[in-house]
Amino acid sequence: MIPQGMLKPYILFLLSKRPMHGFEIMEEISNRSHGLWKPGPAAVYPSLAWLSKNSYIRPVSLGSKGEKARRQYKITSGGSEAIVGYKEFEEEWFGGMRRLKDLFD
Repeated sequence: MIPQGMLKPYILFLLSKRPMHGFEIMEEISNRSHGLWKPGPAAVYPSLAWLSKNSYIRPVSLGSKGEKARRQYKITSGGSEAIVGYKEFEEEWFGGMRRLKDLFD
Protein backbone atom coordinates (compact mmCIF):
# COMPACT_ATOMS: atom_id res chain seq x y z
CA MET A 1 0.00 0.00 0.00
CA ILE A 2 2.87 2.40 0.79
CA PRO A 3 4.83 3.35 -2.34
CA GLN A 4 8.35 2.03 -2.49
CA GLY A 5 10.85 4.74 -1.71
CA MET A 6 8.57 6.71 0.61
CA LEU A 7 10.34 5.88 3.87
CA LYS A 8 13.36 8.18 3.50
CA PRO A 9 11.35 11.27 2.49
CA TYR A 10 8.84 10.55 5.23
CA ILE A 11 11.61 10.28 7.81
CA LEU A 12 12.85 13.69 6.62
CA PHE A 13 9.31 15.04 6.93
CA LEU A 14 9.03 13.76 10.51
CA LEU A 15 12.44 15.10 11.46
CA SER A 16 11.46 18.50 10.07
CA LYS A 17 8.94 18.61 12.93
CA ARG A 18 11.36 17.65 15.74
CA PRO A 19 14.46 15.55 16.44
CA MET A 20 13.71 11.85 17.02
CA HIS A 21 15.48 8.55 17.48
CA GLY A 22 14.79 5.47 15.37
CA PHE A 23 12.25 3.86 17.69
CA GLU A 24 10.31 7.14 17.93
CA ILE A 25 10.22 7.32 14.14
CA MET A 26 8.81 3.78 13.93
CA GLU A 27 6.16 4.60 16.55
CA GLU A 28 5.28 7.93 14.93
CA ILE A 29 4.77 6.32 11.50
CA SER A 30 2.62 3.57 12.99
CA ASN A 31 0.55 6.08 14.99
CA ARG A 32 0.09 8.50 12.09
CA SER A 33 -0.95 5.66 9.75
CA HIS A 34 -3.30 4.15 12.37
CA GLY A 35 -1.23 0.98 12.27
CA LEU A 36 -1.41 0.51 8.49
CA TRP A 37 2.31 1.19 7.99
CA LYS A 38 4.74 -0.28 10.50
CA PRO A 39 8.30 -0.04 9.21
CA GLY A 40 10.63 -2.02 11.44
CA PRO A 41 14.24 -1.62 12.48
CA ALA A 42 15.47 -3.41 9.33
CA ALA A 43 14.01 -0.57 7.25
CA VAL A 44 14.33 2.46 9.52
CA TYR A 45 17.93 2.14 10.74
CA PRO A 46 19.50 1.60 7.29
CA SER A 47 17.43 4.58 6.07
CA LEU A 48 18.74 6.72 8.93
CA ALA A 49 22.30 5.60 8.14
CA TRP A 50 21.85 6.49 4.45
CA LEU A 51 20.28 9.88 5.25
CA SER A 52 23.10 10.64 7.68
CA LYS A 53 25.83 9.51 5.27
CA ASN A 54 24.35 11.78 2.60
CA SER A 55 24.11 14.75 5.00
CA TYR A 56 20.32 15.00 5.03
CA ILE A 57 20.24 14.42 8.79
CA ARG A 58 22.74 14.50 11.63
CA PRO A 59 22.87 13.03 15.10
CA VAL A 60 22.16 15.64 17.77
CA SER A 61 22.54 13.73 21.00
CA LEU A 62 23.31 10.42 22.53
CA GLY A 63 21.03 9.93 25.49
CA SER A 64 20.36 6.92 27.63
CA LYS A 65 17.11 5.30 28.59
CA GLY A 66 17.84 2.31 30.74
CA GLU A 67 20.74 0.36 29.31
CA LYS A 68 20.33 1.29 25.64
CA ALA A 69 21.69 4.49 24.15
CA ARG A 70 19.33 6.31 21.81
CA ARG A 71 20.73 8.63 19.20
CA GLN A 72 18.41 11.39 18.08
CA TYR A 73 18.60 12.80 14.57
CA LYS A 74 17.86 16.26 13.28
CA ILE A 75 17.20 17.33 9.72
CA THR A 76 19.93 19.44 8.08
CA SER A 77 19.45 22.32 5.66
CA GLY A 78 20.20 19.84 2.85
CA GLY A 79 17.45 17.58 4.16
CA SER A 80 15.03 20.50 4.33
CA GLU A 81 15.80 21.37 0.72
CA ALA A 82 15.29 17.74 -0.31
CA ILE A 83 11.71 17.64 0.99
CA VAL A 84 10.58 20.86 -0.65
CA GLY A 85 8.94 18.72 -3.33
CA TYR A 86 7.27 16.46 -0.75
CA LYS A 87 3.99 18.38 -0.87
CA GLU A 88 3.90 18.00 -4.64
CA PHE A 89 4.59 14.25 -4.32
CA GLU A 90 1.87 13.95 -1.68
CA GLU A 91 -0.71 15.66 -3.91
CA GLU A 92 0.25 13.48 -6.88
CA TRP A 93 0.09 10.28 -4.81
CA PHE A 94 -3.30 11.08 -3.26
CA GLY A 95 -4.61 12.07 -6.69
CA GLY A 96 -3.51 8.67 -7.99
CA MET A 97 -5.20 6.91 -5.08
CA ARG A 98 -8.45 8.77 -5.77
CA ARG A 99 -8.31 7.69 -9.42
CA LEU A 100 -7.69 4.06 -8.38
CA LYS A 101 -10.75 4.22 -6.13
CA ASP A 102 -12.81 4.67 -9.30
CA LEU A 103 -11.94 1.07 -10.23
CA PHE A 104 -14.41 -0.09 -7.59
CA ASP A 105 -17.32 2.11 -8.68
